[in-house]
Amino acid sequence: MRLFIALTLTETVNQLLDDICQQRLNDTNSSQVPAQRRHLTLRFLGEQTAEQAAIAVQIVQALRVKKFDLSLKAVEQFPARESRTVAAIPEYSTSLMALYQQLSASLAAGGFESVQRGFRPHITLGKAARTSVTKIDLEIDICLPVRHIVLFQSQLTASGPLYSPLATVNLR
Repeated sequence: MRLFIALTLTETVNQLLDDICQQRLNDTNSSQVPAQRRHLTLRFLGEQTAEQAAIAVQIVQALRVKKFDLSLKAVEQFPARESRTVAAIPEYSTSLMALYQQLSASLAAGGFESVQRGFRPHITLGKAARTSVTKIDLEIDICLPVRHIVLFQSQLTASGPLYSPLATVNLR
């Protein structure tokens, strides 16, 4: 089964992002990620066995992290200006980085492969029709409250991925 660990978005955050998508991804050759599938991935684990999934559940449930807020600062092409992917980018957060490092260390101790590339937090909003979407510094504060972490199973279908939560941990 395909697994990933992510932060989910509140309805308010999704509504604000919907408005941005309507402005920036509104032509016929663009596509938007539906609100119910938006998230900020902490770690993509890929294909795993049922045993590895059980270990991942234990790792997520053992996390001890305090609640925090992220501020979304910009919408831009991701991961580079040549990409058609458009994403919301949070401001740098020591709390998010500490969570990522704690999660990565726990996953490594649990036998999961280490990630070789750096962590670049983002929320994918969709695909632009062309690669010339300009960066937008958000003029409004979009505050993403981080209150829980979710381990998802991702099942790929012809109409897009289906995400099923396997474990949710409420932050303290």
